[in-house]
Amino acid sequence: MANVSWSISIQVAGGPTVTAVEGPIAAEATDRIEVSIAAGDVDKEVSLQPGPVSGIYLLLIKSSQYGNGTEITYKVSDGTTDGAAIELAGPQFYSGGAGVHLGLDPLSLKFSNASAHPAHIEIFIARDATP
Repeated sequence: MANVSWSISIQVAGGPTVTAVEGPIAAEATDRIEVSIAAGDVDKEVSLQPGPVSGIYLLLIKSSQYGNGTEITYKVSDGTTDGAAIELAGPQFYSGGAGVHLGLDPLSLKFSNASAHPAHIEIFIARDATP
């Protein structure tokens, strides 16, 4: 069992700072995945730990580049069905049950890179391994 904690701080120049903190979260399984998506790659599959989306405590997806918001995309796949493409226009963070917005039980993520440069993707997931 891993205890996972996270924090985020949003700062507005000349304005307020908003922070959020959670943890420790008792996660039965965690995984950190790093993968490079070459320029022109379409639906490069990255396998995740299998399990229902309801068992995801935390999912972070970030990239070395984001472009204009349409260059790097990903789809959630349950092994049979792919969800709609999601633009990776900035780091994406799902916690507190927000993973259900992915729509499918994620067996893998399929990345596409329409830019002229490779994108280095980092994924961190913490989940219940025995739902």
